[in-house]
Amino acid sequence: MITMYRSPARLIGLAGLALAMLAAGCAGPGGQGTPMSAARLTEQAFVPTATITSTAVPTIGPSDTPTPSETPTPSPTPTPTRTPFLTNTPRPSPTPPIIVSATPASGQVRPPTTPGAPTWTPPPLDQAMTIEDHYWMARPIPPDGTTWASRNYPYGSTNAGRLQVHHGIDLQNPLGTPVIAVQDGTVVYAGDDIGTLFGPIPDFYGNVIVIRHDFVTPGAGEPVFSLYGHLLSVQVEAGQRVTQGQQIGLVGAAGVALGPHLHLEVRVGDPYSYDHTRNPELWVRPYRGFGTLAGRITDAADNPLRDVTLDVISIADPSFRRAAFSYSDTSVNPDEVFRENFVLGDLPADYYNLVIRSGGAPLYRDQIFLYPNRTTWLEIQLPG
Repeated sequence: MITMYRSPARLIGLAGLALAMLAAGCAGPGGQGTPMSAARLTEQAFVPTATITSTAVPTIGPSDTPTPSETPTPSPTPTPTRTPFLTNTPRPSPTPPIIVSATPASGQVRPPTTPGAPTWTPPPLDQAMTIEDHYWMARPIPPDGTTWASRNYPYGSTNAGRLQVHHGIDLQNPLGTPVIAVQDGTVVYAGDDIGTLFGPIPDFYGNVIVIRHDFVTPGAGEPVFSLYGHLLSVQVEAGQRVTQGQQIGLVGAAGVALGPHLHLEVRVGDPYSYDHTRNPELWVRPYRGFGTLAGRITDAADNPLRDVTLDVISIADPSFRRAAFSYSDTSVNPDEVFRENFVLGDLPADYYNLVIRSGGAPLYRDQIFLYPNRTTWLEIQLPG
C-alpha cells in the first residue's frame, strides 16, 4: 500500500503554468447551480422547427439497476479561464439546491428533483431504436460527498468557450474527501504524471490513478479503464486488485486545477492516451428514479453540430432546468454503441420542454418524457 501526498498549492513555473492553463480541462470551484443562461421562456405553444428523425429509449438489464450505495444530485464543479495566469476573478456561487421532501430507503440521499410527481401518465416506451445501456460503474465519491458531475463543464464542452474541450467530468468536493473505485479491477497506474504522460502535458493531473476493469466494451470488446485525477493522496499501487467502493485516494487540486475536485475519465483501449476517452455519464448508473438524456443533433446533411446548447426545462416546475452541450470538436469520442454528440445525466424522470440554441437564438423546440433508470435517446435533424 502506498500513500502519497502532494500539495495542491505547490508552485509551478510561470511558463509551465501558462502552457497548462491554455490546455486545461479542469479548474476550481465555479458556478454549478442551474447552468441556464437564457431567460425563462414565455408560455407559448412549442412548435418544432425541425423534425426528429427517430426517438428511442434503450433497454435496461438487471445489472443496470442503481444500488443503494450510490448517491445523488446534479450540478457542481471547478471553472478556470483560458488566461495563462491564475487570477482572483470572482466565480459564480452555486445555486441553492432544490429540497427533496422524501428520503429513499437505506439512507440513500437523492439529487435535487422536481417537487411533486409528474402530472401526466408516462407514455409507453418507444422502441423505434433499441440501444442497450452499459451502466456498469458506480459513483467515485461516497454517499456523504458530492457525487454528481458539473453541469457547466461536462464531457466534450468548453464552458461556453472559456476552456479547452473537457475529456471527463468533474465532481467538486473538499480536500481530503475519499475517492472510491467505480468498479472492480486492477490498478494500472498510481502516482504522479510528471514522467508518465496521461494528459496533453506533463503534470496535467498531478496525482492520478488508472484502473482496468473486468469488463470490455459491448461489440468491439475493448478494455475499459477509469482515471481519477488531481488527487491529494494516492492510496493504491500498480498491480493491486481493487473492488467497487474501495477507497483508493483523496480529492485534491494537484496538477492543472484551480480548486479541489475529482476529475473522472473513462478510457477505452489505451489507458495512457488522452484521445481515447468516452463520456462517463453513459457508464455511471443513474440514481433510482433518474435517467440520462443523450442523442445526436445534426444539420440537414446529417453532420453533427458543434457547441449548440440544449435547454431542458421541467414542465411541472420551470425553475428546475439544466443545459446540455453538443461536443465541441472531434478530440473527444462518442460511445461506440450510442454514437452520441450530447449527454445530460442525473435528470429526474419527468416531462420536459426542450429548446436548442446556437449563439443564443432558438433553433428547435419540443416536449419529451425522460424515462427513469435508462437513457432516453433523441436524434434531432435541424433544417438548413
